[in-house]
Amino acid sequence: MNWVIAAHGGPVLPDEKVGELTGLPLDAMFRLVWPDISPADVDAYRVEYRARYDAIAIPATRLYRSARTVLRDFHAAGLLQATVTGKRAADCERILRGLGIKQDIDVYLGGDSVPRPKPAPDLAQYAMSRLGVSPKESVVIGDSAADLAMGRAAGAHTLQVLWGFTRAPLPDAERSVRTWRELRAAVLALAGPKPGILGRGGPLRS
Repeated sequence: MNWVIAAHGGPVLPDEKVGELTGLPLDAMFRLVWPDISPADVDAYRVEYRARYDAIAIPATRLYRSARTVLRDFHAAGLLQATVTGKRAADCERILRGLGIKQDIDVYLGGDSVPRPKPAPDLAQYAMSRLGVSPKESVVIGDSAADLAMGRAAGAHTLQVLWGFTRAPLPDAERSVRTWRELRAAVLALAGPKPGILGRGGPLRS
């Protein structure tokens, strides 16, 4: 993001400010720097951003320690899992495949999968419809204000992880967790005695 901003003479944003915007569309980030930016410039800067993201960010993406184990524990427990991101769905698939966890995710959706991005509820609602579950059977897990606002607006349970971009509890989170062990316990507690908070319905994809 800052590479694109600097290339066009804008003020570089502090890392924490970029972190606060995580999950929002690129347009929102560009408009933070240039409130009157034209639609044509937004489109051009988006192309530049994605080219650099493909070349640098995707190859550098790594899983947090314990992530793979917990995802597979959820999968083994019969929980359906969806990834919803502000990135394009195709980028999401590339990342999941590169990280070796695509087989554990039943649905992967991107910002281009719905009309409105986070924090609107559209992505979470679409994921629920694809999985065939209701809001009360769903939990949105995220590390940003946009993630949790989306989950709350969609009527889902919300869990905030505190090892991502936002390190302080957010108001839209029902609960905050500090470790993967806590996250696993919190999700499985919501699932209760049933096979899982979400039923098993076979593989689904974006």
